[in-house]
Amino acid sequence: MRLARPQKRPQSEGTITLINVVFLMLIFFLIAGTLTPPQDNDITMISAETGEPVQPPDTLSARANGQLYFRGQFISVETFLTGLRQTNLGGPLKVRIVADKELPALKLIDLVSKLRGLGVSSVHVITERAGQ
Repeated sequence: MRLARPQKRPQSEGTITLINVVFLMLIFFLIAGTLTPPQDNDITMISAETGEPVQPPDTLSARANGQLYFRGQFISVETFLTGLRQTNLGGPLKVRIVADKELPALKLIDLVSKLRGLGVSSVHVITERAGQ
């Protein structure tokens, strides 16, 4: 008695297709995602009850002792504004500050006044939402 040979099934390309899809998604999220520099770890952010959560982009950090910190280095207001003017190309100067909650309010007000006096059009103090 002769038995018919079973037909060979073509191997599925499911694994390669899955790898391609995952790779394309990875590339999409790398391009579409927003990359921000790390924040200063020595800062404990001020808490706020309201506001929309926003990932702070390039921010100027003010530590509890009043020292300013930007992109991993201590910096003066004048040096920070010189760099900001070079990258801003004549547009309005906008500064975002992450202030330590232990920073005295008068020092923060003085810093904001100094920035405004040096030509900054708007200053935003970045806070974190208080626990509910």
